[in-house]
Amino acid sequence: MIYDDLLSGKKKLAVIGLGYVGLPIALEFARKISVIGFDIKADRIEMMKKGIDPSNELSSAEFEGCDILYTSDLEELKNASFYIVAVPTPID
Repeated sequence: MIYDDLLSGKKKLAVIGLGYVGLPIALEFARKISVIGFDIKADRIEMMKKGIDPSNELSSAEFEGCDILYTSDLEELKNASFYIVAVPTPID
């Protein structure tokens, strides 16, 4: 079952869109399972790698203890088995 595979680390979850909705979701999941956090904006990714929330909603302490890979590389998404999409609507 995918739930058990996610908890055991055999599979990864991806959160696509790390804005004010996606980032908190990704971090919360990353406290328990392995997460790939994807955003198209490389500058935002670099900030998150340093524990900085570009939206200024979260403190740096909320990044601690999380199993998350921040990336803007689409290829990394192939390593996930489950996807959550948190992007603005409407999208082009």
